[in-house]
Amino acid sequence: MRGRILVIGLLAAAVAVVAVVHFARRNTTKPALQPGEVSLVGDSLNLGVEPYLRTELRRWLIVADDEVGRSTATGVEHLKAKGASLAPYVVVSLGTNDPVETVDAFRADVAEVLGLAGSNRCVVWATIHRSGDAYEPFNEVLRVAASGHRSLRLVEWTSMIRAHPDFVAADGIHGSPSGYQARARAIVDALRTCPPKQLRA
Repeated sequence: MRGRILVIGLLAAAVAVVAVVHFARRNTTKPALQPGEVSLVGDSLNLGVEPYLRTELRRWLIVADDEVGRSTATGVEHLKAKGASLAPYVVVSLGTNDPVETVDAFRADVAEVLGLAGSNRCVVWATIHRSGDAYEPFNEVLRVAASGHRSLRLVEWTSMIRAHPDFVAADGIHGSPSGYQARARAIVDALRTCPPKQLRA
């Protein structure tokens, strides 16, 4: 009799655990991201992430304008040229090719990018990993901008690499295949948090 009670108790506990796990999974489901259009404007890091982003956003229209060695100033000029044709979502990877002493110019460029995007677009920008902490002032510019602009979301690439050193390639700048894949997923997660229709309020 005691054995049967024990078995019943264990079964009840197992059912409870399964229910808790199911509830937790159901409540941690990421919000749906409806297919849309995204503009990519950036450097070689955006080039590296492109194929993985196309996999993550299969039903999206992705318009890529990425080039190896591109500076932030050049990226701004390309954004200007797009004008109203710029997509509702904009993925930016700029700053890595800027000289380390040009923080003030970078700050002005970030402000100009946000001005060009306007309040009805979602801008996703990855922090910069290069030359140890040399670009940390650039990342601080991005973080300050994100704290003051509801349309800007950051992908904390630097933090991702600290947690997973294998995400960076041997050159210490570009991503490894697993790194680019993780970066693409982080970009999609960032896009989920600021659909343009919520920015118009």
